[in-house]
Amino acid sequence: MTSQQTNQSASKKTPDLMSEIGMDMKEISRRMSFIGMSNLDVALLSEMKDFGKKYADQVVSAFYKHLLAFREPRLLLKDQGTIDRLKSSQKNYLIEVFQGRFDKAYFERRIRVGAVHHRIGLKPKWFLDAYAFYENTLSSLIAEAYQHEADRGLARDQALRKIFRIDMVLALEYYQYSANLEMTTKIKSNVQGIDDFTRMLSHDLKEPLRGIEAFSSFLLEDYASLLDPQGKRYLNFLKESSTRMKDLIHDLLTLVSIPEKSLHADKVDLNILLNQVKQDLDFAIKQKQVVLSSKSPLPIVRCDPIQVAEVFKNLISNAIKFNSSSPPIVEVAAKERAGFFQLSVKDNGIGIKSSYQDQVLLPFERLHHYEEFEGTGVGLAICKKVVENYGGKIWLESEEGLGSIFYFTLPKEEQD
Repeated sequence: MTSQQTNQSASKKTPDLMSEIGMDMKEISRRMSFIGMSNLDVALLSEMKDFGKKYADQVVSAFYKHLLAFREPRLLLKDQGTIDRLKSSQKNYLIEVFQGRFDKAYFERRIRVGAVHHRIGLKPKWFLDAYAFYENTLSSLIAEAYQHEADRGLARDQALRKIFRIDMVLALEYYQYSANLEMTTKIKSNVQGIDDFTRMLSHDLKEPLRGIEAFSSFLLEDYASLLDPQGKRYLNFLKESSTRMKDLIHDLLTLVSIPEKSLHADKVDLNILLNQVKQDLDFAIKQKQVVLSSKSPLPIVRCDPIQVAEVFKNLISNAIKFNSSSPPIVEVAAKERAGFFQLSVKDNGIGIKSSYQDQVLLPFERLHHYEEFEGTGVGLAICKKVVENYGGKIWLESEEGLGSIFYFTLPKEEQD
C-alpha cells in the first residue's frame, strides 16, 4: 500500500467531528473575535514554546494526582494504560497550546478530546475542573517566570485564558451534541411507537365499523317492511354515524402518517397537479356548478406530489363545501417571494369569524354541526402539517359572509 493510500484509508476511518457537530473555521474565527483573541495573543503564546515543553509534564502529573483523589474518576479510570494515554494526550495538548498553530486540525483535536471523555463516561464537571486546574497552575508558573516583567506575564496569561475558553467550549459541545442526538433518537422512537399504535388501532376500529355499516344496510334493504319509521330512522342514524367514524379514522391515520420529511421530493408542475385535483373533485364541482380557475401560472416546486395534492384538495373542497353563493367561485394563485412561493386559494363562501380563525387549523376543530356541513375537522390540520414539514407557513384572511383566502408557502428549492 502506498503512503497516499494509507493516508486516504486513515482519513476514511477518522470522522470529521467539526462537520459532525456543525462547526467550521468561520465559526471558530467568530468566537475568537468575540472574546478578543487577536494575532498578538497568538504571537505571545508561540513565544512560549520552551515554557510549554518545560512545564507540561509537571502540570499534567499534578492534575491527575488531584483528579484521582475523587471517587468517581477513580472508579472510571482503573486501567493504568488509559490513564497514561490521557496524560500523554494532555501533555501534548499543553505543548501544542504554546506552539500557536491554531488551524482546523488543532480544533478538531479539541472536539475529539470531548468525544473521548464522553465515551469513557467522564462527566463535563471533571473536564471543567481540568481547565480550572491548568489555568490556576499555569498562571502561577507564568507569574513566577515573568516576575520581573509583570505586564508581559499578564499579557501571556490572558492570551492563554482566551484559547482555553475556546478549547473548553469546543470539547463541551460534543457532550451537548451527543445529548441532543440521544434525545432526538428517543423522540423519534416514541413518535414511531405512537404512529404504529395509531395505525394498529385504526385498523382494529375499522373492522367493526364496516360490520355495523354493512348490517345496517342489510336491515334497511331486506327488512324494511318489518320496520316502522322510527326503526328506519334509528338504522339510518347508525349507518351515518359509522360512516362518519370511518372517515374520522381515515383522516386521523392520514395526519399521523405524514412523515417529518418526505422521501419522494420531485420537481412538480403545480399546474398539472391542480388539474389532477380538479378531476378528483369533479363530482362536487359539477354538482354545485363551481367556477374554479387559476389566476396566474403556478410554479414548479420540489415536493412530494401526493402530499401537496392533499393540501390543494382539502383547501379547494372546503372552499366548495362552505359556500352558498351562486355560483361558488374558487381562485388559485401564486406569487414568487424571496426564497419561496406563496400560493393561495380564495373563495366567495360563508367566511370565518375573526375570533375563530386561529382554531380552524387545529385538528378536530369544527365551527359547524355535522348536519350543516359534513367533514371530520382534520383536513386543515393535514394541510398545516404538510406545509410546515417543508419549512413553510399556512394562514388565512377571512370575513364572515365575504369569503376566505388561505395562503401557504413552499420553498423554491428542496430544504436540507
